[in-house]
Amino acid sequence: MEDKRRVLYKAEPIHDFRELVQRYQNLYADKLAFEYKLEPKSKDYIKITYGQFVADIKALGTKLLQMGLRKKRVAIIAPNRYEWCVSYLAVTTSDIIVVPLDKSLPANELESLIKRSEAEAVIFDKEYIPTFEKLQAEKSSHLSHFICMDVPPTETNFLCYTNLIEEGKKSLQEGDTAYNSITIDNQEMAIMLFTSGTTAISKAVSLSQANICADIYALSKMAKVTKEDTFLSFLPLHHTFESTCTFLYGTYCGITIAFCDGIRYVANNLKEYNITGFVCVPLMLEIMYKKIVKAIDEQGKTKLVNAMRKISRVLLKCGIDIRKKVFHQILDNFAPHLRMLIAGGAPMNKEAIQGFLDLGINLLQGYGLTETSPVLAGENDKYKKLRFCWICSSWHRYCY
Repeated sequence: MEDKRRVLYKAEPIHDFRELVQRYQNLYADKLAFEYKLEPKSKDYIKITYGQFVADIKALGTKLLQMGLRKKRVAIIAPNRYEWCVSYLAVTTSDIIVVPLDKSLPANELESLIKRSEAEAVIFDKEYIPTFEKLQAEKSSHLSHFICMDVPPTETNFLCYTNLIEEGKKSLQEGDTAYNSITIDNQEMAIMLFTSGTTAISKAVSLSQANICADIYALSKMAKVTKEDTFLSFLPLHHTFESTCTFLYGTYCGITIAFCDGIRYVANNLKEYNITGFVCVPLMLEIMYKKIVKAIDEQGKTKLVNAMRKISRVLLKCGIDIRKKVFHQILDNFAPHLRMLIAGGAPMNKEAIQGFLDLGINLLQGYGLTETSPVLAGENDKYKKLRFCWICSSWHRYCY
């Protein structure tokens, strides 16, 4: 019997990523899945529907199978971008093990992890061309396929991601059924992640599709996320917190994902993409809250806002929620459509937590680790505590 405090919403379980991709096709085919710009100051927005997303996943998966990579390992390294998401699901739905790598690693560490992972193919951003030119020349790793997400230099032997997509689509049109006939053992290792933990040498963590899908199912029973939501993808996708909570759980719910243009552009991105949800670390949210407090103080409205915060808390206990109406000017200047924040990875300042809640923004704290896919414990839309104690790993209203 499930604890009613932990189950607020009915949800449909999924067992592997192929079921997730099929869900995209069945429920959200015409819905906007991704929106982003190629340059921060660009006025041109690229928009991708779930139907297009599915077509690209299947096309790339078809080509990877033609390259003989089934049951092998494929590494991905790039900043957060649409091609990362396509590659991740094309690999895993083709019964291939994905190895997401940290985009901030120096070249020597990246080379080490490529060799340790025994990856036979790598899909990478143009930023890493020099690294893979070196590895290709040395022939010191298991790599036999180098796939560049951007147009590679003509003097290299790199494969072009876009060309592979087009070739895969053509093969599917000609009747290639290899991808569609794949079955997944959801208990087998599907994701190999490297995490630093408490040691100098990165440790490999293996996760199955059953692990991730169980986490997606649990999250969907705790927090209300819908296809009307737009989430900003800010944290690195190679990390399970972002890949599970924003990418996989978000798309399970049919959200639109907008890729952040960089830390300097977060404030602009929250407004221009009409962001409703944001998965982030506490430090970033604390900085954002300090800026809100500073703006209120500069307008000489601190006493008024604090008084209204107290009044709104009392009314909320009586079932009357006036927060969005009372504080709409503050929210309009900050992020007019923001309704949900998900925080994890470190303790968060209690004042900032209460501040966001007082403004009418639903802030959910969670605790997890890579080995648990990653969410292990957390708040939900109804039950909250102001602090999580990282010393005794339990929830308290006042920790210290």
